Formats: sequence, structure tokens, C-alpha cells
Amino acid sequence: MSEPVSSLGTLILILIGILVTYYCRRNGFMVSQSLVFINFSVFATWWIMVLLKPSMAIQAFVSLGFQPMYLESPGFGLLTLISAMFMHGGPMHLLMNMLILILLGVPFEDRIGSRSFLRIYFISGIIGSLLMGLISVWNQAGDLETIHIGASGAVFGIMGGFVLLYPRDEIPMLLGPIFMHRVPVFLSTIVFVGMETLYIGMGTDDGIGHGTHMASFIAGVFLAPYYSVKDEKSEPQVNIDVEMLTNVFEKTKIGNYELQMIKESDEPELLDAWIEKFWEIQKCPECNQSLTPEAECLGCSKNFLN
Repeated sequence: MSEPVSSLGTLILILIGILVTYYCRRNGFMVSQSLVFINFSVFATWWIMVLLKPSMAIQAFVSLGFQPMYLESPGFGLLTLISAMFMHGGPMHLLMNMLILILLGVPFEDRIGSRSFLRIYFISGIIGSLLMGLISVWNQAGDLETIHIGASGAVFGIMGGFVLLYPRDEIPMLLGPIFMHRVPVFLSTIVFVGMETLYIGMGTDDGIGHGTHMASFIAGVFLAPYYSVKDEKSEPQVNIDVEMLTNVFEKTKIGNYELQMIKESDEPELLDAWIEKFWEIQKCPECNQSLTPEAECLGCSKNFLN
């Protein structure tokens, strides 16, 4: 009777992932945002299984996690290299991975486009797990039935690509217990990679795949140059009169950061959001009233394009 329970739990989690993916695509979410929603949805469903039917939850966990022994006789088990990225061992494991993913992923996807982001995410995540699994099989080191799960390898791949292509970009980031509003990508990378290197050098055995993290990070570094140019056919072009916005800023002295983000953003949804924010904060320097998107003051009717 255990096999049907195993199959049912696995199928439920896969179905949830597919449905949430469809919902996110239908509603225009960025890939990075979609991945976060999918991971939270799968984990929430699995946690409900833990509470209601522990045996089903355990079997689904085992079925969807990657085990190095699958490399000894390649088959459908290799598909867990992908499914394992959506499985997490607990709330903190999930929260930390998703927090770093959203902080890194949104600005990086905005830079290189959704398709390139998706390729780097999955390929680097697969390479990290595959390489460490092959090492385990080759050396017969450790338990080949150890279950490898989590999105952290793929997240480190994104970090590797980001720091190679745009090291000076500033992003919000959690560095240990401290949340910093704007940190250069290269600085946050030094902190995370430095910690992983330290753990590996000390031979830390804490159940965390530090080797996988570093392997995926290196994979992201090598993959990034091949996917650094956006596929212009896949992204709608948005025509923005940046010169007009610049002229408005020079007169009101409001919205410098928003103007810079408008100039740098290529993702249509983000671009629209930054433009909306730019006009939302504009104030007439003479009467302190808001401006319309046509640069006309709602109070004194002065037009800032003249």
C-alpha cells in the first residue's frame, strides 16, 4: 500500500507546481517571482501533507529529492535534479533561499531577460548537484542514498552570473543578520562565497551542500557570458521619452533614483512601474502640487516641458 501513497503525494506536488506556474505565466509574473511562488506553494502543500499524512509526505520527499545513486544507473531518477530544486527541508531553509532569490533574481532578470535568467538558474543548479553527485559515486564517498534538496545551488548560480556581468550594480541584500538597502553585487558575493569557502576549507559537516553551492556558483560564472544579451524578439520594446523625463527632473530636482532605474530597466513591467513611481513623486517647486504625466502642474497649471 505504500507505493500508491508515494505516487499520490508526488503527483500532488507536481500538479501544484504546474498549476502555480500556469497562474504566474497567465498573470505576467517575472520568472524570478514565479519561482518564489512555486517554491512556497509546493512547500505549503508538502507541509500540509506532513500534518495530515506523514507517510505520504515522507515518500514524496524521497521521490522528488536527488540521490547520487541515480547516477549509477541513469534513468527517470535523473529528473530529480530538477524536482529537488523545489523541495526544502523546513521553513527556514525555504525562507533563506527565497529571500536571496528574490533580492538577486529580480534585478538580474531585469538585466538579462527572463529566458536567459531561467537557463542560468536551472543549468547551474543541475550542474552543481550533478558534479557533486558524480564525485560521490566516483569516490564512493558518503551515503549514495543521501537526499539532496533545495534551490540554493541554482541561487548561487544566479549570484555567479550577476557578479560576473554587473559587479557594481547595487541591490538590497541580507548579509548575516543585517539587512542593507543597497549593496554592490560584488560585495555581497564576497561575503557569501567567502563563507562557503570557509566551510569547505574547515571540512564542515552540517548537512548543507557547500560544495554544491560553489560548483553552481562557478557554473553560473561560466554560463553568464553566453546568455548576457537579451533575446530582443522575446521582449516587447517599450519606447520611453527619457529626454522628457530628464528635463522634468532638472526642473523639479525630484526622482533622480527613479530616473536612473528607468534608464537601466529593460523589463516592460518594471519599466512601467518606475515611470509610474517617477510621476507619483513629482511636485511643482513653486506650489508643491503634483504633476500630470504630461508634466503639467495640477495647482498652478505650469507646464515643465516649456
